[in-house]
Amino acid sequence: MDEVSIRFLDGESDINTLTRLYDTVIAPSFVTAEREPVERLRRVLAADELRGAIAVAPDGEPVGALFLEWFADIRAALLCYFAVRPDLRGQGIGHRLVAGATPRWRAELRPHVVFAEAGDPAFPDDAAGGDGDTADGDDYGDGDARLRLYAGFGARRLPLPYLMPELAPGAGRLSNLLLLVVEADPAVSPAPDLIRSAIVEDFLTRYFARQEGGRLRDDDGELGRLLTECRRADVLPLVTID
Repeated sequence: MDEVSIRFLDGESDINTLTRLYDTVIAPSFVTAEREPVERLRRVLAADELRGAIAVAPDGEPVGALFLEWFADIRAALLCYFAVRPDLRGQGIGHRLVAGATPRWRAELRPHVVFAEAGDPAFPDDAAGGDGDTADGDDYGDGDARLRLYAGFGARRLPLPYLMPELAPGAGRLSNLLLLVVEADPAVSPAPDLIRSAIVEDFLTRYFARQEGGRLRDDDGELGRLLTECRRADVLPLVTID
């Protein structure tokens, strides 16, 4: 879709655009457990913890999205809410979003590492953003296509039993996911197929605390097992996405 342009959201001034984007692109693309309430997205966008790039049709309608959550103290980022309006999928809009947004964010933020999340193809019935019907009764997009696109940009997966923090009250955590490394600099990646485990642990502790609203609990078995895997070695392997 050649006529689509890429623009960047600008905090409070783009609240109406964000709301429209949420209703027409994000909500149809992610099950409840995969998305925060729009009110929280507004707050974190205004607080500069979230950056947003949108694909816009000639009539001004947002038709695609890619967001980046930023953890400034460790210079780590998470790509999230990567989606295209259901009727326009498969037309190259997602590729244009990644190609247009990531160079700008890289230059502005100079992240040590950029993470992403994706459904694990080994669990097709449970994977986030899968092709089939969900408990909500709708088609929530092509998770395999999202994973392939990340792989095409060089992402590799971490061999961890990854789960997503609870993003909305009562929604629960989402398991059977992959944590991906889209890119990393030599400060945290001593070789192309390795990443320092400390940066992964630092990211996870901050991500879960931010999303779930408080200090991490000592009795949190799920997260504890994930962090224990991070601590098994000084570096973790980065595995090619098949």
